[in-house]
Amino acid sequence: MVCAQPLFSATFRYALVCLLEIASSEAGINGADIARRHAISPTYLANVLSDLKRLGLVKSQKGRRGGYQLQRSPAEINLRLLHQGLAGSPPSKALSSDNPALRWLDGLEQRWLIDLEQANLLDLQRFAAVAPEPAEGAITPAKSPSRGRG
Repeated sequence: MVCAQPLFSATFRYALVCLLEIASSEAGINGADIARRHAISPTYLANVLSDLKRLGLVKSQKGRRGGYQLQRSPAEINLRLLHQGLAGSPPSKALSSDNPALRWLDGLEQRWLIDLEQANLLDLQRFAAVAPEPAEGAITPAKSPSRGRG
């Protein structure tokens, strides 16, 4: 089996994990609980949650009954804007190329950006509600990577 590099960064992936967990918790959820449940480094997850706060997607309440809560409804959390916010400014478009391979890659990138633009956290919640559990022995991330962007 060939192990390809994921198209989306660990930061984006874990941001989606966090948002889904937070959305499913009515009273708020502690970051340490999310980290433990998904085997993510608490330090790494704190950085992801900080990014989500910076983007205005979550808020936190300190204290014994505190935790993270969504600051917007799931339908208002657009996945392309989340991806862009985590990655920073979109890269400037390179000069058009006559190279067919680069044109093909540009088209592929445009298609997944359109898919992300049309998706929101509510869509992800709906998917999670019907998605089967991972198969026994499925590969899951055991360690968090170093802090990547985007």
